[in-house]
Amino acid sequence: MREVVVLGVGMHKFGRFPDETFEELTYPAISHALEDSGVPFKDIEVAFCGVVNSGLYDSRNVIQQFGWTGIPIHSMAQASGSSAAAFRVAYWTVASGLYDTALIVGYEKMARGFIPGTVMPGRSHLDVMGLDPIPARVALEMRKRLELYEEPIEAHAAYAVQSSENAALNPYAHYPVKRTAEEVLNSVVISDPLRLLMCCPTSDGAAAAIITSKEKAKQYGASRAITVAGWACGSPQAEDLFGGPGAFIGGDFKGGNLTRRMAGELYEKAGVGPKDIDVALVHDPFTMAAMVDIEALGFCPEGEGGRWILEGKTRVDGEIPINTDGGLLCKGHPMGPTGVSQVAEVVKQLRGEASNQVPNKPKVGLTHSSGAGMINMLVLKR
Repeated sequence: MREVVVLGVGMHKFGRFPDETFEELTYPAISHALEDSGVPFKDIEVAFCGVVNSGLYDSRNVIQQFGWTGIPIHSMAQASGSSAAAFRVAYWTVASGLYDTALIVGYEKMARGFIPGTVMPGRSHLDVMGLDPIPARVALEMRKRLELYEEPIEAHAAYAVQSSENAALNPYAHYPVKRTAEEVLNSVVISDPLRLLMCCPTSDGAAAAIITSKEKAKQYGASRAITVAGWACGSPQAEDLFGGPGAFIGGDFKGGNLTRRMAGELYEKAGVGPKDIDVALVHDPFTMAAMVDIEALGFCPEGEGGRWILEGKTRVDGEIPINTDGGLLCKGHPMGPTGVSQVAEVVKQLRGEASNQVPNKPKVGLTHSSGAGMINMLVLKR
């Protein structure tokens, strides 16, 4: 397998854009990625799209607005992990030598309100009891976590505040607004103890990346290239679903079993450990998810995530900066582009070009994306 690098990234602001088409959402993201990489569109050999809510021809239209060059165009839907999965498959094709240069773009337009339940809508006892919507299930696990670890609700407010401060520096964020702990704790109760400002918004948006082989990158000037050092992906095993206190439910929110297992594979492939990570972008549609993630990724002991956040250890100048772009919680969460937007932020951080730059020249970054019950993770190196 060849070494693969990210040469360029691009974004369209996350938010509400009811009048914009998919072509209009993706054009600036892809244009910026091409410009950032120095790769002309005619050199793109294959394209991968990550999107959930789209029509049969949307992916073709999104790519072919840059030219009808006859390249293969693939579309992947994996809920919140759609473009993370698309990036991973694109990486495989370049690493294997099948193609030299690939474009990945994630895009989405989402309805307001909750994402519908995912267990068995209309047919399960959870749905009948009103427990199938994801926030309801997360709230049940959150209450258990608060009691099990004696974790104060203020830790969740502190994480929401941290995310809002990071998003306030991100020009692409859906909600670039600083919040206070009081605002978070006094926001509408969605499903007790979960408050509105502890939940991510559904958003519209787009993100793109250009990858190529390390050798091919020399053709375009590789001084700003960021290496894909390792990857891991997987779906739940039986023990993730039913075994012990870390069972899987509607996302890896209960105990992080799947993330923990995938993190072991990721670190081995990338030749790093959790203490080597300088910045991490993790899947945080709810405040509790961030705490489970940082524990499962090995950044802190199990049950200590909330205390780490209260102590400021996940801030941009802390021990392990988390979601420096505001994360799903405040940057926004359009399902399709979320994964590639994480890659874009890590690439900028490792180049020293981020709007909320981690100090001391970070060298190793991690992305963690969950979607449709599956995990996709990357380690990127400068």
